[in-house]
Amino acid sequence: MSRFWHRSDARAGSAIAETVSVGPLAVPGGRPEADGDGPVAGGNGSTPSPELRTAAPAGEATGGSPGMHPRGHSTTANGSDPAGAAGTELRFSAVDQREFDLIAVVDADGRFVFVSASAARVLGYDSGTAVGEDVFSLFDRVSESTVRSLFDDLLARRRLSVSLELEATGADGRLVVLDAVAANHLDDPIGGIVVSLRDVTEQKSLGRRIEEGQQRYSTIIESLADGVLTVDAAGTVVRVNEAFEVMFDMPRIRTVGRRLEELLTGDPPGSLELLDARGHPLGPEDHPLIVSLRTGRRSVGVVLGVRRPERDPIWIRTNARPMLEVDGTVGGAVASFSDVTDARLAAAELEREERFLQVLLDTLEEGIVACDADGRITVFNPSARHLHGLPEDAAVIGRVPSANGLLRPDGSAMAPRENPLIRAMSGDWLDDMEIILESVDGNRRKVSVNGQALIADSGRRIGAVVAMHDVTEQKRNEERLAEMALHDPLTGLANRTLLADRLQEAIDGMAERSIAMPVGGPEGTIHPGVAVYLLDLDEFKEINDELGHDVGDDLLVAVARRLTAIVRPTDTVARLGGDEFVVVCEIESGEEEMLRIAERISSALARPYRIDGRILHALASVGGVFVDHANTDPSKLLSQADDAMYGVKWTRRRRRRSMIATPED
Repeated sequence: MSRFWHRSDARAGSAIAETVSVGPLAVPGGRPEADGDGPVAGGNGSTPSPELRTAAPAGEATGGSPGMHPRGHSTTANGSDPAGAAGTELRFSAVDQREFDLIAVVDADGRFVFVSASAARVLGYDSGTAVGEDVFSLFDRVSESTVRSLFDDLLARRRLSVSLELEATGADGRLVVLDAVAANHLDDPIGGIVVSLRDVTEQKSLGRRIEEGQQRYSTIIESLADGVLTVDAAGTVVRVNEAFEVMFDMPRIRTVGRRLEELLTGDPPGSLELLDARGHPLGPEDHPLIVSLRTGRRSVGVVLGVRRPERDPIWIRTNARPMLEVDGTVGGAVASFSDVTDARLAAAELEREERFLQVLLDTLEEGIVACDADGRITVFNPSARHLHGLPEDAAVIGRVPSANGLLRPDGSAMAPRENPLIRAMSGDWLDDMEIILESVDGNRRKVSVNGQALIADSGRRIGAVVAMHDVTEQKRNEERLAEMALHDPLTGLANRTLLADRLQEAIDGMAERSIAMPVGGPEGTIHPGVAVYLLDLDEFKEINDELGHDVGDDLLVAVARRLTAIVRPTDTVARLGGDEFVVVCEIESGEEEMLRIAERISSALARPYRIDGRILHALASVGGVFVDHANTDPSKLLSQADDAMYGVKWTRRRRRRSMIATPED
């Protein structure tokens, strides 16, 4: 089938909904449900009652595509008009003349009945090949369900219109971004869902370039070692970088939005004194930034002193220049500041940098631990204390690292030589090394460690540093995802994938259990094997239809709990889907034990259920099969258990019983 674009992504939107994440798509609030119509997501998957289905509009045939063609015209199977292209062009001429890059009309069955010729210009494909094609076949599998849901909303008029952002691949391989608006015109002469598309590729590309440029500008400014301050034409501070905050001890939260003259007098007023290069007092109006703002001229290399009460002055080299508008007027000014304090203040400068480093270490979320050439700890920041479960007053600095509280990923204790800091000191390069930190109260945190030795210019090893990142939640999320991939989301039981693995393991283990078991026992002769039971609930569809899917889901959860409670921890209980369950048990004494388990399952499920204040009775049809051959095909076991279950379902009359099938040779 020829396609005139290839679908790669869809983001749906409307004027009244916010965008939320749904898998790889972004959908506005998901699919709106009308007064409870439709099955519950993640439920038992039973077919909804007929009265919940949307009926076709009056006067439209159910076998065709209602409203696709003008009255008096016949249509072919693929939706084409045998009256010829002229009629089609006349019919859709109104929509084709709208100011959009591309117009398409889709019938109620989801097939194109018209695509404007501009498709060749926008995407490079012949629009004629699209007529009659299924719209949904153009989308990837994940996006298709979202688009179908929105399409159904339009047909049912739950939405007046739908907005989508599409990414399509043109015939030349380039990516084309389209803004699409779809509206229901089935009752109009147009007779279809009108989809208006606008090519916004260049607009999106331009927006990305602007954003990237702004990010680069911000990154450059923040990465500068010099302090930077920007003011507008009125002298109000509009931006400072981190270096400025550190250099002048002026956090941006207390700086941005204030007038520069206020900052130059200090807070409170008079607490900051400006000095010229000779140490004489300097008025705020003589600051190079204010001079550039006032005169429109730049100032280069002006040395200023900044003195606060009871502090030695710091000396700053300042460069300032005005920012001119297009018409030549001064729209603001920018200044950079470099600390050039002389040698007398070298010690004070070093202390400032040390304070900055300490602030940095204190604010980092990663735990930082360092040691000197003797292996004694010199840095142990607050995050490292938190990860180790140590109080703030714990004496750590100066101590030699040990393996106390350090565990391998499997939970076993580490040897002292495995301590990451010791390994880094020994020359090992640690890259995302996973360990477990156990505090004195038993709390465990999983961390990822990176570290290396500190090497002087001479090549001598002078210490080591490691950085620890808490990955506890990340690992928990990974475990939850793995759990979801192997378990039924409603009941938490094993799904088909995990069931297949467990069943194969049970069959493979029969030979080992035969060797390990003694001959004879309390139950008589040992006869190891595997029993597979397949069951479903009688009249479950009636419960769903009469009481609703929520009650049906609660009943399935209750059944899962009962099945889990009556089998051994080594046995497997799985849900295949709907109301079908599978139980796999390792048998030690042959078919007699298998029959007892089958009876126990039937009896347990026959007891009444209390669901949502109601007493429900839901008997189960149970079929089972016993196998004692290690070369048995697991899929055949499930098939034979299924045959046995349906034998029970159709042969019992008023009283239900279990039927056991013996696998064929």
